[in-house]
Amino acid sequence: MTSSQHSDLDRFRQLLLKAPVPLDLASLALSGHCQGRTLNFDGELAKLDALAEQVSTRTLQGVVECLFDGLGFAGDELDYFAPRNSYIDQVIEHKRGIPISLGVLVIEVAHRCSIQVLGVSMPGHFLVQEYEDPNNFVNPFTGKMITRYEAQELFVRLHPSAEFKDEFLAPVANQAVLSRMLNNLRMIHLKGRSTKELIPVLELALCFGSPSVAEARQLASALEAVGRTDEAARHMDELATRSDQRAADEIRALATRLWSRLN
Repeated sequence: MTSSQHSDLDRFRQLLLKAPVPLDLASLALSGHCQGRTLNFDGELAKLDALAEQVSTRTLQGVVECLFDGLGFAGDELDYFAPRNSYIDQVIEHKRGIPISLGVLVIEVAHRCSIQVLGVSMPGHFLVQEYEDPNNFVNPFTGKMITRYEAQELFVRLHPSAEFKDEFLAPVANQAVLSRMLNNLRMIHLKGRSTKELIPVLELALCFGSPSVAEARQLASALEAVGRTDEAARHMDELATRSDQRAADEIRALATRLWSRLN
């Protein structure tokens, strides 16, 4: 792991301790760590500021019309599962993304226009909710305002055999938004058998609360698979210090086994 990757991982972990978690900075740290790139955070934040400055009508509708109708942002229908669609800097540059990354863009531009909005982690499709009128939502993939009823209809189309629950349209904290972004990337890399690309995603996922033993094992296995057993052992030692007692014992035992393979 490079020093820049270390710094993005440390930055991400520290940002998760803030209340509320700054979604713009945390999504940039996520992006930089997963891509193994050193991002210019000030420059990327300035791009978000510049987008907000182009919004002439300071309403959520005005933000949506500016970004999607005026500036050409849109859902990526040609290569939906490309990892770049989860990286906010790439979304800003290429103007393409998936519901959650475009949703983060809408949230951050709206905030810069002093408009209160909330992320909604509806199963299968991320939405943005207007704070002043909770019956108004944004479908970030199509770049359109939709009603609560239309949001429910969208869920039914995506999950025809599942029962809709009102809680699916409840707003979520920024930590949950970031966790969902990482889960999307995890599924993409698992499906593509991209072990090397999976590693930074797992490293970030293990920053939330007390580390999961299952996720720790998954990270150790991925690192071993690419010949980084010593790094896996160090990771497990560090994770054990942040775990509750039961998980710490299991993770520490895993670290011991990894160290023994290096002797």
